[in-house]
Amino acid sequence: MERFRQYFAEQGLDPKTDIPKAIVLHEVIGLGFAIGFWSLCYTVQPSRTFMRPVASALGRQQTLERVYAASFVRAQHTIQRATWLTKVPLIGRDPGRLTVSLAESICLRAVIKPITFPLKLWLSWKAVLATKGAFGSRGRAPAVASMSMFRTIAPGLAIAHRQG
Repeated sequence: MERFRQYFAEQGLDPKTDIPKAIVLHEVIGLGFAIGFWSLCYTVQPSRTFMRPVASALGRQQTLERVYAASFVRAQHTIQRATWLTKVPLIGRDPGRLTVSLAESICLRAVIKPITFPLKLWLSWKAVLATKGAFGSRGRAPAVASMSMFRTIAPGLAIAHRQG
């Protein structure tokens, strides 16, 4: 436990007060990413704008259209059974497109999670430091923050960083 305190102190953080704040900020940033990617997928429609040309180039246009149509019909049936969805103003306009864009955004976020998760951690860390007024004095991340944090938090795991 002392290693945790020492590590967080080196980063300018107090575990008792700053870690709960960082967790809340991390979740708020994650919610912002989710809403942003859902909005982006609703607007851009990746399954139509990106996947159809790729499928066409690979000679799989008919297969993609058949799978897309079947998935869309299943989504429509699910939406029709959930009568409360029609009472929500945004969903009432085009529930099928909203459902498809949600699925697209979930897939997109899953693919880019190796990038967004560390980014959310870094943004949370910076936001906590900014709330403490320490942003100017500790405004840069340590070069080995992720590896040193990993060694501090998970010393017993089989995956270990080897010093060369």
